[in-house]
Amino acid sequence: MKEAEVIERIPEALAKALQDVPLAKIDDIAREVTTGDGMRADLLIRVQILGRQRTLVFDVKASGQPKPARDSIAQLARITLGSVGREAYPVFAAPYVSDATAALLKDSEIGYLDLAGNCRLAFRDAYVEKTCASAPKERRGEPSLFSPKASRVLRVLLNEPKRDWQVQQLAKAAEVSIGLTSRIKTELVEREWVTVAASGVRLVQPETALRAWAEAYDYRQNRLFEYYSPDTLGDAETAIAEWCRESGIKYALTGFSGARLSSPRVRYNRATIYVQSKIDSVAMNTRLKPVDSGGNVVLLKPFDDGVFEGVETRYGLQTVSPAQLYADLRSIAGRGDEAAEEILERELRPSWQ
Repeated sequence: MKEAEVIERIPEALAKALQDVPLAKIDDIAREVTTGDGMRADLLIRVQILGRQRTLVFDVKASGQPKPARDSIAQLARITLGSVGREAYPVFAAPYVSDATAALLKDSEIGYLDLAGNCRLAFRDAYVEKTCASAPKERRGEPSLFSPKASRVLRVLLNEPKRDWQVQQLAKAAEVSIGLTSRIKTELVEREWVTVAASGVRLVQPETALRAWAEAYDYRQNRLFEYYSPDTLGDAETAIAEWCRESGIKYALTGFSGARLSSPRVRYNRATIYVQSKIDSVAMNTRLKPVDSGGNVVLLKPFDDGVFEGVETRYGLQTVSPAQLYADLRSIAGRGDEAAEEILERELRPSWQ
């Protein structure tokens, strides 16, 4: 959404935010105002509450992520210190204000309002704070940042967080276009998850990025094939790994199968393995019997080959990267969250230090 579109919709959003405030109404709306000292405000809206008039000064951005918000904080400070006057109340507005941005604005004593219904307006005659249960995904930016192709870029950064990446290098490693990589870089900069220098792009908030990706990720996007194996889980995993290796098929253990190679304390009753292709042949040649439910082996046909980025070898078996393992475990019911946090503590955080 372009800034001009957001500006047009802000008055309606403000009216909704104030609808429960007694004796509150909008008196006047001025768009794209240049003040006497040459400063520019996207909106000046005069509201009346309990018979008193107050001017709200809006700076509007197309993105509600922290970096654009920081730019707005500086702009709003200049405006309210200028001819508009200190009595004016500064407000940041965007299509959707992220949680991180909301916290930043609250600390800076700046109000905020978005088109999803989130707001915090705290001035002399009123206090309004509303939080939506959820926001449309397109307003959170998830289709661009967490789509299958875009997630490849994030995986590469998570797997090598201490490295500086040129856009061309990052695109090549992720096997996506330079254009998509550039767009992802822009969004990561806006979220302040990466820094950009002459040496390249570097991930500086790996845990924040990982948790956000894992929340958006669902391993059930993969095609799941359930089987019963008469062998022990360890023997079944080894047999599948050996057959895939001999047949030139990509595979990688994930879920509790991957976690148990990291922590001997993991107990599990079902093997989970990504297999790139020829699922039926793998099953037929490793004594797996298809079942509708209650199986002890699940073969996953990946919805995107990015799951194989950063594959590691442990005890002779290939496993997904720790970042991919964390995301997969978070999607598994039961003790998945617990196992994911152990991977975070044992492997990921040490690699980021």
